[in-house]
Amino acid sequence: MNEGKKFLENCLTSEVVHDPWPHQVLNNTLSTDTFTKLRDQCIEKLNFKTTELHHIFPDDFKKWGIDFYDETVDICTTLLKNIKEVCGVYPKHRTYPYLGVNAHISVTPPLPYKFHIHQEGLEKIWSSVTYITPEKNVGTKMYNAQFKSAFVKEAPWVPNNTFIFCGQEGYTWHSYESDQETNRITLNLFIQKTRKNKCFIEFTDL
Repeated sequence: MNEGKKFLENCLTSEVVHDPWPHQVLNNTLSTDTFTKLRDQCIEKLNFKTTELHHIFPDDFKKWGIDFYDETVDICTTLLKNIKEVCGVYPKHRTYPYLGVNAHISVTPPLPYKFHIHQEGLEKIWSSVTYITPEKNVGTKMYNAQFKSAFVKEAPWVPNNTFIFCGQEGYTWHSYESDQETNRITLNLFIQKTRKNKCFIEFTDL
């Protein structure tokens, strides 16, 4: 099974949890061999010293020594071709006439980096983050409101698991951070309103 089909089937069969708001956790998102290759390359190439957040986009994967371009194309194309089913498990998802997928590997600085509690950007209708490396870290924290005391629970950091949700304004509050001394590396995919130079794959590309 190719990576796009595997990702799609996992999206369509994984339970939607409603506490504190609708989300999914996909287990073993990528095939074992593909994930092992991606993880090992990220460990070797992307553990540079940084105090700032970095996004590595697919067109730059090769430059960074990351062999995951074809798999990214496959996953993004499959998601767009099946967008009604993918977003359909979230009845309150946003919609726009023209959509694409913003794909990148996110490199988050190590401890004590924290990204503030926020709602998802209004241009995004569907969001996913696949945890890559290190072995242990902080996953995605979920809240009922935009302050720390409103914390409800955390989607745990498990390498090759994926956290998914559809942003709702003033509702899907979340944050992430690192509690390790190495970079926190994830694969991020966002189905969103098309914006110039922002989307990797768009409907017009299919």
